[in-house]
Amino acid sequence: MKSRKAFTLIELLVVLAVMGLMMGVIGFSLLSGGGAELGSSQRNLLGILQKARTKAAATGLTTRVIINAQTDDEEKFHRYLEVIIQDPNATNSWMVENEGITLDEGIYFVPEDSTASVQPDGWRSDAYSQWSQDSSQEFFLKDAFRGLREEGQGTEFKFIEFDSSGNLVCPATGSNSISTIPKIVLAKGAPNPVDPSVPLRFDDPNAVGGILLQRFGGFAVLEISDFVEQ
Repeated sequence: MKSRKAFTLIELLVVLAVMGLMMGVIGFSLLSGGGAELGSSQRNLLGILQKARTKAAATGLTTRVIINAQTDDEEKFHRYLEVIIQDPNATNSWMVENEGITLDEGIYFVPEDSTASVQPDGWRSDAYSQWSQDSSQEFFLKDAFRGLREEGQGTEFKFIEFDSSGNLVCPATGSNSISTIPKIVLAKGAPNPVDPSVPLRFDDPNAVGGILLQRFGGFAVLEISDFVEQ
């Protein structure tokens, strides 16, 4: 009798990637209310998250999806993202995996704090992003040079992080250090010209979607009905 051949790591990663894409197709077929731009941005974001998780598991290196949080950069603020991988040869240095992308026109990452944007009546009470970093953790990177970014004074970013095993990193919050599962919320928005201290405004409470990540694999595509009405 011939012995069964075990799956290799690469084969398992390929299977996970295919399953993720299939789940994404199913989820996006159910998406409604956000328009073509919101759906397109969700699909692009989902592909980047899947790529980052696979990279972390394949390389054994911490990998982050970083989101621009520099309020004085109107073009990129909460619209630009890229993948970086921890440099194994230097402390506080990150290898740039791609050139980065910008969300579709008019689509923004919803900040984690309600005070960072203007929301309309009827906005869902939980329609705010939650990152892998806690609210007190700042993350700044210098501009890329020869494919590397160094931590230090430069551009502020928020991030979703996968550890060296490809598992989602969840921040501990509250006095009991209970972990919060990160989620990314996208919505149709625009810069807020009225008050520079509140950089974004969202006018349509129904043009909201997102992605809820799972710690050990998988994800859930969020549509408007998945958020809690006030």
